Amino acid sequence: MTRCNSCGTSYEGGPQFCPSCGSPVASSGKETETPSVDSITRGAQSKPRRIGPFVFGGLVLFGLIFFVIYIIPSTHEVIKGQPVVAAPADYDSNGVDMTRVSFHEDGEDLVFSLNDVKNHRLIVFEYTGGKTPRRVMAYVAPDGRLVTAISLSEHCGSNEFLIKNNRIYCARCPSHWDMTTMEAYACCAQYYPDPITSRVVGDEVHVAKRVVEEWAGRL
Repeated sequence: MTRCNSCGTSYEGGPQFCPSCGSPVASSGKETETPSVDSITRGAQSKPRRIGPFVFGGLVLFGLIFFVIYIIPSTHEVIKGQPVVAAPADYDSNGVDMTRVSFHEDGEDLVFSLNDVKNHRLIVFEYTGGKTPRRVMAYVAPDGRLVTAISLSEHCGSNEFLIKNNRIYCARCPSHWDMTTMEAYACCAQYYPDPITSRVVGDEVHVAKRVVEEWAGRL
């Protein structure tokens, strides 16, 4: 039995042309079979899907995200927005102690000298105008940014700190933190000197009194 490849008519014998549509007939003499849907499906299923590269790529991407977020801490959000006021410089193991400086009030701001921060590298003053007296500290970070913060670690109650090896050290307990990320290296992890916003006007640093007065702590 022969089947026409053009119209599908089946017939016996070996004519050169299909008696139904007139198309040339193959001379093989064998019936042309149309593959079934099942055979096509089986053929597709037999081909292995190459999902390995996609899984590997996903794992690599996840690993990179984890590394960036957890292994390489980013700059503290408040510090990130602070101005650069000096050239980058590293702090060594000799340590920099706090230096008390004067300040004055100018309207709604507390104002102190930027030169005091540059010269002493770590300064502090106490504001008693609110309901609770607060110490405000300021320092120049290793990348040259000005950082102002509430000088208090609530967990141990210390308001005295020092700087060495590019870290802030509590004067009362073993706690110390990175100067720009505030990543902790000992206890009191979340009770670092809390950064607050400030702005530079000429050779003065301005901190809003409201920010200091409304700071309520983290305990």
